[in-house]
Amino acid sequence: MDSKHQVFSHQVDLVNKLAKRFDHVTVLTGSLGVFQVAENVNVICYRWIDGKRLSSLIRFFFIFVRSIKSQKISVLFSHMTSVQSAFITPITKVIGLRHFLWYAHTSNNIYLKIARVLTDGIITSTPGSCPLEGRKIYPIGQSIDKSIFFKKTKVSWPITKLVHIGRFDPSKDIEVIINTVEKVRHSNPALTLEIIGSSSSNKFEEYEREVKNRFVNKPEYSWVKFTPHISRAELPEILKSKEAFIHAFQGSLDKTLVEATFTGIPVVTINYEYLKIFGFWEQQNKPDSYFFENELIKLLTLSEGDLQAEVERRYEIAIRNHEISGWIDRLVRILSDQSK
Repeated sequence: MDSKHQVFSHQVDLVNKLAKRFDHVTVLTGSLGVFQVAENVNVICYRWIDGKRLSSLIRFFFIFVRSIKSQKISVLFSHMTSVQSAFITPITKVIGLRHFLWYAHTSNNIYLKIARVLTDGIITSTPGSCPLEGRKIYPIGQSIDKSIFFKKTKVSWPITKLVHIGRFDPSKDIEVIINTVEKVRHSNPALTLEIIGSSSSNKFEEYEREVKNRFVNKPEYSWVKFTPHISRAELPEILKSKEAFIHAFQGSLDKTLVEATFTGIPVVTINYEYLKIFGFWEQQNKPDSYFFENELIKLLTLSEGDLQAEVERRYEIAIRNHEISGWIDRLVRILSDQSK
């Protein structure tokens, strides 16, 4: 619960939107930051401490038990908390408290497997954004607010200003992005790239330093700019000021990809979940070692009319499947359906 959090800042908004659909919402959160919630929302922090999983779990357990004893809870919705969910599923199963876990990550673990057996279902963004399959898996899209991430009226052409926004973690393959743009710049020397984001934890700070040391203050990389994490409120304007979003994360459907698509700027990525939904720039059968480079080259060689038409097509797909009002509707139907 922190509107300035690099990864989960949107959770405050989701809580407030869910609060409009339920009489009362109690939020148990591992950490607190800056947030404002509706009057029917009660926020309780159980202080999750990295590196102290056992004591954090015990503290969470007692706060959870106290909460369900003191209030009439009809359904439990856990968000990206496979460990905590697995820990309390025996209780929710025994007392008949309906329990759903949101999990949008391709990595599998024993906690997720336990949650699958003992919860009422796993909710995710897309079928490939969860490593599990079956009748208890519910893909409902991403949750993007079109009133915040509103579309540019016209694409920028020709494209020169590229941006990447996200955690500065190894999984984001920042070096791959820079190296790919460097190759394409041989035939497109006007290209610039801004990398926006900071490492998500102390263990990744060294990776961030090593990457930046390779490129910062070197004249041959003056076209690369590094900017620390920005607040979520700044994100829409930053996206609109750029001309294309570039991204190299392999795994679940990254939220920033859909946000960029909502903003009406073209996306170049090797993220297969995004490609399955929105398509390729370079029409080839399957990605190969040159795929990322070819995608960027193809984008840069499109005519203004073709680029505008494709951006519009992708935008319509995003609105249909990933706008927050539809996401909330689909989520509430699952949470409220007593037959599940």
